Amino acid sequence: MQINGRLIGAIAICGGVAIIAGTLGFRELPGQQFGSAFFPRIVGSALILTGLVMMVMRTEGPWIRVPDILLGAAKWQVVAALAAVIGWVLISPYLGFIATSALMIWVLILLAGGRLLPAAVTASVMAYLLYLIFGVLLRVPLPLGEIERLLL
Repeated sequence: MQINGRLIGAIAICGGVAIIAGTLGFRELPGQQFGSAFFPRIVGSALILTGLVMMVMRTEGPWIRVPDILLGAAKWQVVAALAAVIGWVLISPYLGFIATSALMIWVLILLAGGRLLPAAVTASVMAYLLYLIFGVLLRVPLPLGEIERLLL
């Protein structure tokens, strides 16, 4: 999807205003020259200025243009990827990280045209590697299922 610079500028302005509005409740730090709201307000102001420049710049064409590739069968693969992420969030607390991730990866590989057995092996290995990287090495708290309880 191609988004016109004017729309991105408008979103940047809204984001900058939201950041500055969010800092209005920050309290000042006694004895400090700059409070906790100083740097977020700089970022918000920079976003507003950048958004204004993008809004003023001369750009032509529609605000949003969907590429031709997303008008065919590929749009269902995009929908499947989004549905997989939502499904992972809903299912992972019950099945655990490894089982849910393996299932999600396996289904996405099959939808992309992969073969059944290589897809299952790839999905299982990738889910376990992701668990090792995020759950063990980086110590990110991941949803636990029966598989993870066996590994602990």
